[in-house]
Amino acid sequence: MDGSNATLVERRDVAAHVASLFVRPDEAAAAPYAPGQYATLGLVDGERIIQRPYSMAAPHAADGAWEFHVRRVRGGALTERLWDVSAGGRLRLGAPRGRFTADPADPRPRLFVATGTGIAPFVAMIRDDLAAGRRRQTVVVHGVAHADELGFFGFLDALDADRRSGIRYLPTISRPAEPRNAAWSGATGRAETALADHWADLGLDCGGSVAYLCGNPGMVAAVQATLAARGMAAGDVRTESYWLDRVAAPAA
Repeated sequence: MDGSNATLVERRDVAAHVASLFVRPDEAAAAPYAPGQYATLGLVDGERIIQRPYSMAAPHAADGAWEFHVRRVRGGALTERLWDVSAGGRLRLGAPRGRFTADPADPRPRLFVATGTGIAPFVAMIRDDLAAGRRRQTVVVHGVAHADELGFFGFLDALDADRRSGIRYLPTISRPAEPRNAAWSGATGRAETALADHWADLGLDCGGSVAYLCGNPGMVAAVQATLAARGMAAGDVRTESYWLDRVAAPAA
């Protein structure tokens, strides 16, 4: 036994360095998880396991596969190798962990702010609500450097277009002058800047809402400060910070 306990079913590329990975755990490794939780995903390399935590991007699928939204980091210890794994390749999957979860019984409007692959837990929460027939007033702000990195854009944009969904979606890019973003006509600036610029349009009310922030630690700190200045209680702000996989700090 080499320590692997899951199989890569499929990789769906979003951009050259961003993809959704669908991983099916062996029966012994399968475990229930709540939307918003994460699990370590890794590869066995001789006597060691190279692994990083990633949030699941969906509730449990009927086929048993867990969906992860992953960014390939140049020189990263794990992701460079993950991109070399073909469908059918063996991986190491850890147990679900984390308390960055939404209370289905909490009726308050929600603000979700994410950078990069930090959108994954929010997509899982929204998908779980839709599957259960819950309609929650939710604002989703997602910031990336380039428009092609907006994972789940089609899914969230369609929900925004359907006013019955209760979902407002504000995607924003931080490098509008780059040729790669030439076709982009939406919001620009970092996630925290776009949130402040579009606050009134989004209909946000700090007094009666709960906020979830996930992604770059700088964004998390900036949005926390913005919400505190607007009167949101610290206990109504939940956070999860992501680091690049070459950094020693955990990814979730």
